Amino acid sequence: MNEAHKLTAENIQALLPTALTQDEKIVAAFAAICQVLAGRMDEIARVLLYPCIDQLPEELLDILAVDFKVDWYDPGYSLAEKRQTIKDSWSVHRMLGTPAAVVMAISAIYPDTQISEWWEYGGEPYHFRLQIDATYENVDPVKHARVLDRVNFYKNLRSVLDEVEYVNAGGTATEYTYAAFLGCEIEDGAAAVRY
Repeated sequence: MNEAHKLTAENIQALLPTALTQDEKIVAAFAAICQVLAGRMDEIARVLLYPCIDQLPEELLDILAVDFKVDWYDPGYSLAEKRQTIKDSWSVHRMLGTPAAVVMAISAIYPDTQISEWWEYGGEPYHFRLQIDATYENVDPVKHARVLDRVNFYKNLRSVLDEVEYVNAGGTATEYTYAAFLGCEIEDGAAAVRY
């Protein structure tokens, strides 16, 4: 970083609005504050949480989820799922109630999730389907229940989930809504088998 953009006392002082530079007491107080801030850059860098999510311990991620109001956060997620959920939380909050929010939120559990709107498959108005790539993941009842719970949280109230399709990219395996909850998994790369 070059000196013109570095956080130095002089650069911070340049931020004082022109209207306040007419008062000598304010200028002196602000100069003192700038000196203190410039001397504590290491401490300031330590409180930067969002850029450091990939290095934070799991216990702190659980606390941040509460602080950031990530209501769909599940302490049972894996460490990678927790990190991705917190990283995506700002975007999900902005898009809550949209198909994009559903896809983004479910992608923390199953990457490469897609959504099909009712007009794309000839369904009833405001209905949708969820297609989840389960090529590298086992479809277990716990994860399926999480998916259904998250979909209900992210979607808008009028939308209706018709089915969840688990697809193995190597084949055409599918499991419809609640099938995984009842005890199915993808086997042999192509068939949804009940166990």
